[in-house]
Amino acid sequence: MTARSPRTTAERLARIGISTISFRHRPLDEALRLIAATGSSEIDLGAIPAVTDHVPVPVDRDPAQYADLLREHGLRCGAVNADPGDLNDPGLAERDLVAVVDPLVELAAALDAALIVPAGRADHAPFVDQQSDLARIAGNLQVISRVCAAHRVRLLVEVLHHRRYLHTVAAADELLARSDPDAFGVLFDVSHVVASAEDPITWARRLGPRIERVHLRDAVAGNLNLSLGAGEVDLSGVIAALEAQGFGGTYVLELETHDVAEADREADVARSLALVGEVLTATPA
Repeated sequence: MTARSPRTTAERLARIGISTISFRHRPLDEALRLIAATGSSEIDLGAIPAVTDHVPVPVDRDPAQYADLLREHGLRCGAVNADPGDLNDPGLAERDLVAVVDPLVELAAALDAALIVPAGRADHAPFVDQQSDLARIAGNLQVISRVCAAHRVRLLVEVLHHRRYLHTVAAADELLARSDPDAFGVLFDVSHVVASAEDPITWARRLGPRIERVHLRDAVAGNLNLSLGAGEVDLSGVIAALEAQGFGGTYVLELETHDVAEADREADVARSLALVGEVLTATPA
């Protein structure tokens, strides 16, 4: 369960982070420099090969090097956002999954961060069938959770992802019903919920304290790569619903946007940070 929502303006603004995925086409050092320049102090570190190479998977750098780099820029890491493989693949052996996950967890531990993973491959079709694939995902999340627990790292799962196997609220709820709430928390990405034509406010209220971290970007049904304000996400409504139920975690700008020119990216990140700050500070505690 997340902590009670901080009440002062400064405490609230400190709860807005920026994912390095917002600068996914830039080298990691440059991405960190640009994030630090916004005044934000918390990041998600991208480790998703299909999206960014900020952290290659398998990890090929000593975790201490990442810790030193963050320290150099005055940043802290809230989560390592990773893709350890297709968790619904019956051909994924436990030893192979652990071999990929263990270095990611060691990295998260070195950064005092959580580990985020998605639930299933980047395809809406099952490997076998719905029940078999759900059971496979639940089992593999248990494996990852055990590895995380051994390193005292909190596991967060993006249980609904518009481009992956579990892409509806119903499917995500079914996975959660199969899972021990203590094994992992929910990474709640508003854009994925809206892109899947679902209602993020209703679902957020139902999930309640299972939500431990939030990703923000805009979306419309079928398109999750829009800048804030360009889609149908009710930003004020989502934040109000979360704050009303005591969410005290971090809102992370994960601006993998396709409607912003690369030359305008720094300005859009700054605009988005200011927008979320205005909404959050205006929301009753």
